[in-house]
Amino acid sequence: MNNSPQHPATGAPPEAVSASLEAIIDQARHTRQHHLDDIVRRLGRGERPRAEQIYDALCAQTLCTWWLLVARHIEHAEGGRLRPAHAVARFVSWITPYLGDPTPFDSGIAQRALGLSSEHELALAHLDRSLALIRQGAARIFLTQAETLAPARSAEQSSSASTGQEATA
Repeated sequence: MNNSPQHPATGAPPEAVSASLEAIIDQARHTRQHHLDDIVRRLGRGERPRAEQIYDALCAQTLCTWWLLVARHIEHAEGGRLRPAHAVARFVSWITPYLGDPTPFDSGIAQRALGLSSEHELALAHLDRSLALIRQGAARIFLTQAETLAPARSAEQSSSASTGQEATA
């Protein structure tokens, strides 16, 4: 009798990377919930959330969303027969561009800040820049975590990454 765990979609034994992937996803969920609970608790006490708390919550939300998308991709892509390492390689190629420097802040908007509509424009410009920096930080964490899943990339994973890049073109 075989008591080893099996992949829910295919019935095949999971790869070694699956257990680590599950641990990363569980940690991402836990971290996201921790930061959201912290903000809700502070708001419930009438406190203003600090920028660092909002940054942490948004970064955790972004990271968790990406890992949950990896899990969903594994479950549904190719009829559930997609290898976890292949799915992670695809997401690595899709998320890597977020490491690039975000668009620099447009100082022209600051110079035009007159009246309420300009304050609105200025706030949105700062928020867009902030969100880009949050995605950049989340991408750095995601890629670091992905490296722990496959410390030595095989030729197959390398070709998977290029396939993922073609899929986004």
